[in-house]
Amino acid sequence: MQKIKPWLQNLFLMLAGVMVGLLLVETFAISTGVAVPQKSKAQIFYQFIQPDAQLGYKPKSNLKDFKTVWQEAKVTEVANTDSYGFRNLRKDYTKSNLYFIGDSFTWGQWVSEEKTFPRLIESELKQSVINLGVPGYSFAQYETLFNDFIAKYKPNTVILSIVANDLTNYSADIGQKIYNTLKERSYSPWYEKSFLYQFVLKNNKKSLHLPISREAENGLTLFNLSLAQPESGVGVDSDYLTSDAVVKVEAALSRIINLTKENQVKLFVFLVPSKESAYINDYAQLFPDDVTLLKNEEIGYQRLCDIAKLKEVTCVNLTDDFRKNSQQEKLYFDIDGHWNPAGHQLATKVILKSLRNNS
Repeated sequence: MQKIKPWLQNLFLMLAGVMVGLLLVETFAISTGVAVPQKSKAQIFYQFIQPDAQLGYKPKSNLKDFKTVWQEAKVTEVANTDSYGFRNLRKDYTKSNLYFIGDSFTWGQWVSEEKTFPRLIESELKQSVINLGVPGYSFAQYETLFNDFIAKYKPNTVILSIVANDLTNYSADIGQKIYNTLKERSYSPWYEKSFLYQFVLKNNKKSLHLPISREAENGLTLFNLSLAQPESGVGVDSDYLTSDAVVKVEAALSRIINLTKENQVKLFVFLVPSKESAYINDYAQLFPDDVTLLKNEEIGYQRLCDIAKLKEVTCVNLTDDFRKNSQQEKLYFDIDGHWNPAGHQLATKVILKSLRNNS
């Protein structure tokens, strides 16, 4: 048998040494938790939802203390759901006269259920409240919920909570598109789970990082609206007021209002400011060239309130209240764009005032 040439033998030994070294590094990293890649927001969200024929997706039914963690933002959520997939465990839909419909703010993303504004209002009013808020929902799903639940159970009052990213292109199949996107992004090749891949990727991101977000003096991270992608869920689409989206969204709100009137249900509309709009002074310091983009949210909200008031529906924009209180305390999570418990408390105060003034 022909002997292996010394240089080739040395090459094999060197490669074997490198492989052993990599395995040792990987083993150490896995055993200490260093190599465990942080789950993306898509992976976090996808793990607790299921497909739905009408809504596109909904939270899984009958969840029991289901825990989700977003390590980067240092936030945790524990969810319990009923047979419909909502945060209404042990609630009787037939006996509640106050319903809430909305997205992740109404659901109470990253907040203990008892600290969400629907539950705080329930405690203050001492009456059962049904919360139909689901992360990622917008006008298409809101209409479905109004048709499936409000028209069926006919509560005395329903509160629709609208968030800035609801002012996007209205699409009947938006729920299905979101579900498919999340499903696609939730799976990653085996090599992306390795320590070396994570290490290289992390460092490349740092070196190629664009200033899509910056940290304000108060420690809150704000996003540059000019760089945020439409599907990112940050703020209003930049072309909202110049596209047909504004027509479709406003038509959807009109249909919702008409449905409540037909079923003799009193509707309240509350408009939730984006984090960037609530902290507009900080945003102006970080991104002075893009402050005008917040006008899309302000004008869009004013147009929705005009429609509501024309149809004798109470519409309250929470932006002024959040701007006034934003300098006193943090109302949103540092990295995430949702209200923290203090934000839910402020919303509770404003909503209760409106309910009592219009009772």
